[in-house]
Parts: sequence; C-alpha cells; structure tokens
Amino acid sequence: MATSRDTLHNRAKVWMANTLRLDHATLHVHVGMVIWVVCVLIAGDMGAWWPLAAVTAAELFNEVLDRLREGSWRVPDTIADIVNSVFWPLVLFTLARAGLVG
Repeated sequence: MATSRDTLHNRAKVWMANTLRLDHATLHVHVGMVIWVVCVLIAGDMGAWWPLAAVTAAELFNEVLDRLREGSWRVPDTIADIVNSVFWPLVLFTLARAGLVG
C-alpha cells in the first residue's frame, strides 16, 4: 500500500535525483534553469517576463504538492527550494533587462 509520501510527484523527483545523481538543492537549481532556458528559447528574449513567471509558478506548484504530501508547510525547506529554483533565472532576467546580457 502506498504511503502519504509515495506520490507520483515524489517518485518522479526521487527518480530524477537518483538518475542525475543530484542532491535535492542542486536538482532545484537545474530544473529551474531548464524551465527558464526552454521558455527563453520559445520567447526569444532573456528579458521576457513570462519565462521567469513560468519558473516561479512551477516551483510554487511543486511546493504546494510537497505541502499536500507532507501535511504541513516546512518553511525553511520551502524557502530554500524557492530560492534555489528561481535565483539564477532571476539574476539572468535582471541582467538582460539591464542590457548587460542577451
């Protein structure tokens, strides 16, 4: 019988971490960047707002699924996950908006 932690979402995250040999934090960094890069390629502009919004929305959705699985918010973990997922896309977006890259 499946436990409360045995969800498709969690199994997919564990599979990705194990397959890519990444720890939890590094997985967030890479997935956030992959989402952002794919969206930037579609948008054709590193300074477009919606790729950053897509990363943020995906990460917030991930955190909601984690909260539902865990039964409560784990605030320090949630904050770290959001920062790890959004930090580099935000930096690159900001640099593009400032005209320093892309």
